[in-house]
Amino acid sequence: MDLKLSGKKALITGGSRGIGKAIARQLALEGVDCTICSRNESSLKIAAEELAQETKRNIYPIVADTSNPDSILNLVEKSAAAMGSIDILINNGARVGGGEPEDFNHIKDELILKDFEEKYMGYFRCMRAVAPYMIKNNWGRIINISGLAARIGGNYFSSGPRNASIVHLTKSASLELGKHGINVNAIYPGIADTETIRERFPNEEALRKVAELNPLGRLITAEEIAYVVTFLASPLSASITGDVISVTGGIGNTVYY
Repeated sequence: MDLKLSGKKALITGGSRGIGKAIARQLALEGVDCTICSRNESSLKIAAEELAQETKRNIYPIVADTSNPDSILNLVEKSAAAMGSIDILINNGARVGGGEPEDFNHIKDELILKDFEEKYMGYFRCMRAVAPYMIKNNWGRIINISGLAARIGGNYFSSGPRNASIVHLTKSASLELGKHGINVNAIYPGIADTETIRERFPNEEALRKVAELNPLGRLITAEEIAYVVTFLASPLSASITGDVISVTGGIGNTVYY
């Protein structure tokens, strides 16, 4: 299937490893030039070199902190200058939740505020900064990487609300930008076999138990998430906007309708 992506320009935040890097790779394999950003300059340069060598596309590494408004403006300006424009935005630049206590009695106010500043405000600011380029071209795709904690009650007093807020942001932005040919969607990624997950579960037995939560009996891969994101980033996804797509391997037993 020809996704008709060749020649498009994409900005991927959090693109130096894991899901973000897998998305950049898949887009580049479809003929997309990419800017990837991260706060870690050394890992970012290595990722860009690897992706460029494999895909033969232009991969531009730009150091940026998406929790900082000025850094976002600088990132978008440099990305557009390097690539000529920005057609696709992948918002992935936020930490994976669950690393600190989030229960009612022990969660720190600072964690909640940091999470919303980094994820909701970071995503919103990136969207607002790239929108003029997409509006000028009367075409664009924005995909926000949310998180399954949005659908889980209980002791997720930071990661739950911050990811649920991304769903609302996605729908609201789709209504605002649709008239300009810009589609906005979100992804619920499952527990993927990434560096971050393996750092969090270094014990193979613990990792196996996490994998067994999934009906497939294994962790999903970052590449499997990237395939879905790449389709949503393409012109072929024209009728999909304002929606959330789960790429989880079927984890959980709740029915959503």
